[in-house]
Amino acid sequence: MSNAIIDVSASAITLRTRATGMLARLAHDLEISAGAFEAELQRDGDKWQATLTFPVDRLTVVGALRHGRVDRSILSDKDRHEIERKLREEVLVGAQVVVRAAGSDSRSAEVEVMVPSGVQRLRVALQSDPRQDGGSDIIGKLSLSLKALHIREVKAPLGAFKVDDTVEVAFVVVLPNTD
Repeated sequence: MSNAIIDVSASAITLRTRATGMLARLAHDLEISAGAFEAELQRDGDKWQATLTFPVDRLTVVGALRHGRVDRSILSDKDRHEIERKLREEVLVGAQVVVRAAGSDSRSAEVEVMVPSGVQRLRVALQSDPRQDGGSDIIGKLSLSLKALHIREVKAPLGAFKVDDTVEVAFVVVLPNTD
């Protein structure tokens, strides 16, 4: 297998959470960026393996979701920092999130998501779009279960609302032209 390059500065990984419960309208659905990550990619013909490592303290709240779109003006800086603190200190306690993926083509991958509290394995469909520079964008979406990852339920005082068990993850991983 040979090492390949992932352009992490051009790649994007976002997580979307949804509030549920009786008073969910008082809470915010969120988009969180995992933009700061390290990546390793190895290729052997069509077979490949990738490892992405996300420091928990670098996850950032992009904004609140309104009608499926991110609104950066809804949350105050104080609210944003408090949510990020809770992510680090209460939800994803630990240093990092590791994602390992492997495939035999560019159409799908076997993915293993590891957080300090647990592991979830799933199969993910991929789309490979060519770039003008000769590289490619690898695009995909997956749904993670907080329960499957053994992450305790995230809820407001008295259970007025909680974060839905399903966290939607969307990604664009950029593979530059290496010729």
